[in-house]
Amino acid sequence: MKTYCFILLLLLTAARSSAQFSTPDKYLDSLNQLISKTESDSIRSRNYFLLADYWREQDTVKAKAYLEKGKAFADKYPYMKAMYYSYLGNYYLGIDNTKSEINYLKADKELSVFKTKEAYQERAGAWHNYALVQQHQDDHKGALDALINHVLPLSKKAGDKIWLGTEYISIATIFMNIKQYKKAIPYLNQGIEHFQNAPRSQYFLLVNAYLTAADNYSGLENYKQTKKYLDLAKTLLDRSKNIVSHYRIEVFQLDYYKCATTYFVATKQHQKALQHADEAIKLAKELNDNYSLQEIAFDKHTILIEQKRYPEAEKILIELVNLKETTSLTQNRLKTFDALASLYHTTGNMAKAYAWLKKSKSLGDSLSESKLKTDISNLEIKYKTVEKEKKIVSLNAANENANNKIKQNLLLNWLLGLISVFLLVIIILGWFFYRNSKKLAAQKELYHQQQLRDIERQRQIDVVQVMLETKEDEQNRVARDLHDGLGGMLSTAKVNLTHYTQEKNNNTDVELDNIVIQLENAITELRRIAHNMIPGMLLKLGLEAALRDLCDTLSTQNLDVVFQWLNIQTEPPVQEQITIYRIVQEALANAVKHANAKNILLQCTQSEHIFFITIDDDGKGFNADKPVKNQGMGLKNMKSRVEHLNGTIEILSKENEQGTSINIELHVNS
Repeated sequence: MKTYCFILLLLLTAARSSAQFSTPDKYLDSLNQLISKTESDSIRSRNYFLLADYWREQDTVKAKAYLEKGKAFADKYPYMKAMYYSYLGNYYLGIDNTKSEINYLKADKELSVFKTKEAYQERAGAWHNYALVQQHQDDHKGALDALINHVLPLSKKAGDKIWLGTEYISIATIFMNIKQYKKAIPYLNQGIEHFQNAPRSQYFLLVNAYLTAADNYSGLENYKQTKKYLDLAKTLLDRSKNIVSHYRIEVFQLDYYKCATTYFVATKQHQKALQHADEAIKLAKELNDNYSLQEIAFDKHTILIEQKRYPEAEKILIELVNLKETTSLTQNRLKTFDALASLYHTTGNMAKAYAWLKKSKSLGDSLSESKLKTDISNLEIKYKTVEKEKKIVSLNAANENANNKIKQNLLLNWLLGLISVFLLVIIILGWFFYRNSKKLAAQKELYHQQQLRDIERQRQIDVVQVMLETKEDEQNRVARDLHDGLGGMLSTAKVNLTHYTQEKNNNTDVELDNIVIQLENAITELRRIAHNMIPGMLLKLGLEAALRDLCDTLSTQNLDVVFQWLNIQTEPPVQEQITIYRIVQEALANAVKHANAKNILLQCTQSEHIFFITIDDDGKGFNADKPVKNQGMGLKNMKSRVEHLNGTIEILSKENEQGTSINIELHVNS
């Protein structure tokens, strides 16, 4: 029975990873460029893992090297550390099943703390590959348990219909392997339903589902349903000829011809069976699939014998004898030798029939001899066991009387011993109960203290949140009042003074001109202050435009501020954007005022709900380990805003050394 559904899921995963690149070279170049350009260790770690997965079947040394590089960059990120175990399991897949299983289970445990769709999908993939290992070890029960009780629930949480459909087909295939065809039907139907809206580049998944269903109904001898799914697969294969895909559609065309050949043989349509067998043989040779070639060629020889086309049948059998895959298994060789002997006997070529029969007998004798040796060995073991049992019986009879006396004495000792043990158990249980009671009381006290600390921390966060919101509202109010009130008054005064000068025709009064210029400068400075207090650019054009405008504003001839906005498809809500803007504004202001930097790099990236901010400057450093009470107000405000978004901040700087690096991670709603 076919088992290619598991392999398809691995291919689907690889295709997703490289879906945006037309060739492997472009895929590899893109990963290497991302590693070299990004400042984020988590992004570097993920790309190294993808490189390791790409090379694991081609160059294990290179794959392991990339895995270790990715692990080094993943140390600070629990999610990426968990992903490392999943990719390590992939590395050992097919090399060391035990290590592969251990790492898949470790990955599932580490990823279980994350409740994102990506984490659910990664856990489903780890369990799926764990099931694949069980199938390779012929543990169908273990594979079914992993798929039904772990993979399906996690895949549903991930919400990926294509992935979920593949899992249903995988479960159906295992039921088919153990000949429980009726149990496979509901899973086949679910898989086909999930593939109905698959993109054109993944039509091969629906083709595979149709062919698996056809195989299943063939096992049930329901040839009407077999024909139905064969026709559906053929229609879809014809539509897929000119579609670009990451997997060779010829593999599924070969499966179609093999399945159709079996169907036509079962329904006695020998001519159509031969036609489809020839197509299957042709494709198997193109794909260098000798196992499929052997399977379909033997079926074709059977049809030719029934049609009395003996020369053609002879040619096929001779080719099978020379196939490495045929001759590598003794049972395959024996089957082919017997077929040749029968063919030559039917055609009257008794000399060749005798020769092949002799080869078959010799091979059969070797099998029988091996079996005979095994049987003799088993008989010897049984004989020796019987003799030993007889000796044991005689010894037991001789010692039975002595044992009865000993038992009588032991019985009294046992009764006394049991009473002592019973009393000892009661004492031990009482001691354990007393110790556990004390431990439980201590744990309750610790839990209570932790609850109090959590409540206090939450209260502090709420207070900081209210303070920040109040401060932001007050800044907005003051900015509007400055702009609309004082700004309007200054503008009116400037206009009136200009009109007065023009009416008096006093163009030579230098002092009046200076007053007009001073009013103009005052208005400009007022607008700058109002702009800093309320980020109007952010409210109009969004966070990216506001940050870019902020960097452009700070850039001068003596200061170069570079801004990078990477891998952010959806900006956070407005209130969170304002908080992020204030954090960056404070950090850049500190770099400009205190560090005397010449170059500043601001980089913003995002992964799921984690927003990353990196600010690097080449100015003079400071003591980042000062107690909180000795830190400046700006730094305290920045840390408060980071804590408001449940984030973390890392400041890498030393006094009397050049350069400061600030790494911030924020939890946002995207």
